[in-house]
Amino acid sequence: MAKVYDIVSRLKNEKPQVRLTEDKIFTVFNSKNSVILMKGIAEDPKIDETEKMDMIIEAGLGKEALDLVNSMDLSMMEMATVVNAIMAAVSDSELEEIEKAAEAEVKKTRKK
Repeated sequence: MAKVYDIVSRLKNEKPQVRLTEDKIFTVFNSKNSVILMKGIAEDPKIDETEKMDMIIEAGLGKEALDLVNSMDLSMMEMATVVNAIMAAVSDSELEEIEKAAEAEVKKTRKK
């Protein structure tokens, strides 16, 4: 008889969350399809950087979160923090790791 690999206990389907305000917490869409969509947005050279941010926030947290973020009149650095939090959540990484990687990417781009 063939061996059975029981992975039920590993498939928890837990969804990370991002708190945007004291009373607003949003669940991050971290499914494979959502991550593929966000990756495609991030890597598309035809999309403006600010539009990418909006699209990633909507893909990662939903329209309500995007509307909230836009109503908060955040700086570009704060918008980047929101996007970085989403990317950290979908990759199960620490926010600081993602911020360091993003900073390194910016420095690399500036040198070109």
